[in-house]
Amino acid sequence: MTARTPTEIPSTPEDKKLMEKTWSEEFDVLLTLGSDIYNNIFKNMTACKRLFPWVIKYEDEGVDWKKSTEFKDQALKFVQVIDTVVWGIIDGEKSVPYLYDVGQRHVQYASRGFKANYWDVFLDAMQYAQDQRIPKMTTLTAQEKLRAKQIWHDVAAYIIKHMKAGFFDGQKGVDRYAEK
Repeated sequence: MTARTPTEIPSTPEDKKLMEKTWSEEFDVLLTLGSDIYNNIFKNMTACKRLFPWVIKYEDEGVDWKKSTEFKDQALKFVQVIDTVVWGIIDGEKSVPYLYDVGQRHVQYASRGFKANYWDVFLDAMQYAQDQRIPKMTTLTAQEKLRAKQIWHDVAAYIIKHMKAGFFDGQKGVDRYAEK
């Protein structure tokens, strides 16, 4: 899948309404979305498992880590980031400093093997998970489903773009949002 890079986040009232309509605050929906994202990441870049020591531990013990509390917690952490961005877009707030900070915090995971190209794996996983979820939405027309996929691709690209910026600056010891 080739990611599209948006010039801006969804800003028309229609796009915001469709984004809100296709987002859910339901626990089970969020857990499934986050789980689908991480399952896709681990399937396409197994090296990412090293970032989560509990995955390796459970695999060594022959335990299904997908049912673990740690996995569920991690899946929910990821969708919390998406949720913050979604409501920031809907409410007209900018989420850039927040996403930048998340990227900055990922510099600490370089010691566990986090690499810059993992951002693209996360982007593809977010887009794939939404591509699987949206067609199942029975309240949307075919045209709305197509547009919703485009919106969610743009939102995912927006999220990763600003996390990457924080990560790359963090590697250089730069924080453009730090108080001076």
